[in-house]
Amino acid sequence: MHRKTRPTAKGLIVAVACVALVVGLVGLGCGLISRVSGSASDSVDDALAAIGDDPQAALEYLVPEEDGSVDEDGVWVPGQTTVAQWTMLSSRDWGRHAPGLDALTAVTGAASSFRNRAPSESDPDVSATADARAAYACGRAMSYFGGEGFTKKDFTDTMKRNLSVVVANSPEEVADAAVKGALGAGVTSAGLEATDISSLIYRFGDNQDAMTTLATGLGQYHHNKLEEAMNDPDANENDLGDGYRQVAASSSYLRTLSEFRFADDKKKDSEEQKTTVDTSLSVLNAVGAAGLTALTDEAAAFTAGSTIAKPLVSSQVTDALGTSTGDPYTGLKAQSYAAGLNYGLFSTDSDKGGRRAIDTAKDHDWYHEDEDGNPAIDTTALAGDQASDAAAWREHQVTNSDDKGVLNDLDLSIAAGKTDGEDSAKTRNEPRRT
Repeated sequence: MHRKTRPTAKGLIVAVACVALVVGLVGLGCGLISRVSGSASDSVDDALAAIGDDPQAALEYLVPEEDGSVDEDGVWVPGQTTVAQWTMLSSRDWGRHAPGLDALTAVTGAASSFRNRAPSESDPDVSATADARAAYACGRAMSYFGGEGFTKKDFTDTMKRNLSVVVANSPEEVADAAVKGALGAGVTSAGLEATDISSLIYRFGDNQDAMTTLATGLGQYHHNKLEEAMNDPDANENDLGDGYRQVAASSSYLRTLSEFRFADDKKKDSEEQKTTVDTSLSVLNAVGAAGLTALTDEAAAFTAGSTIAKPLVSSQVTDALGTSTGDPYTGLKAQSYAAGLNYGLFSTDSDKGGRRAIDTAKDHDWYHEDEDGNPAIDTTALAGDQASDAAAWREHQVTNSDDKGVLNDLDLSIAAGKTDGEDSAKTRNEPRRT
């Protein structure tokens, strides 16, 4: 493997991965024998258990670097060894190896942490093919576990948490599914469809840790997208509105799928549903606003490339974020207002209808300025009572028509995104509710 690592570490990784791969392929034969003879081999279980907490070995086991290539579109084209490996894993009688599914999902979760990473000074131990290979592994895993071969009853809590890591590290696919967009070739080449994503989220949608893990990865993705769009010198209120529409779509998509799960389990409107849904959406909002820097106490759970290395514990995340209760969409609107102020999208000289928005905002506790007198509002603090206060400010104190136009457009964008996500979860991308 082409990584600049210490020889001893590299040797161990390659050795472990090679042993696991050989054992896995031997397991293909053993699996066939066991189905004929009625015996059960645990060689694959042992191989998976050995690498579940080693991302590099996990990726090498699922998608060996020397067995395939990256095409001109950046898509991994697997070789026969990789195809045989996945055929073995996806055709195995896991009913005889129940703990093996916990181990397999741990391995896929670990491997998924290489998505959207490239060799760099801050992340030097990543091979040039890692992202493409991880995308293929995620596509195969989400297609398999979100497909017709499983139902929600097959998922242990461990599987739910592990698979949430896979989905959290595939945020672009989740965001695309939330707006009925086309999935990327990197995962569709592995057989993934949007319905598989919906089904997978539905199947772990009753687990608070799993939903928090997914919300964290998705929040970081939207944080990066918004930052990238608004750092463009030509960025305007339309770009900000588009960004928040996408956040709202993802939020609504997650909410609808989780609520489906609780309703089908006859727990609709239960306290468990409310806590799981509200927590995950609040985490998505908070991380979407501040990025992973808000979770420095949980740094061990993330890679150098800001992907998720292992399942998160919901209570630890909310403790770190100080996440407040309250309507998540009110919080999202309040954050968009603050972002508009921070990015200087409101008028500086308009007198149409009264005081400028920035002048009326200065009367509120949530408003802050930097040393140069520019708005520098902590958007993560706009939750709960602060969010309600910002909503009241927008409704009752902003009278300047130019500024009201910006705020109205942000509200409309978030409302449209909320509808997008709900429609996606209920129509074309509706999950297999089993």
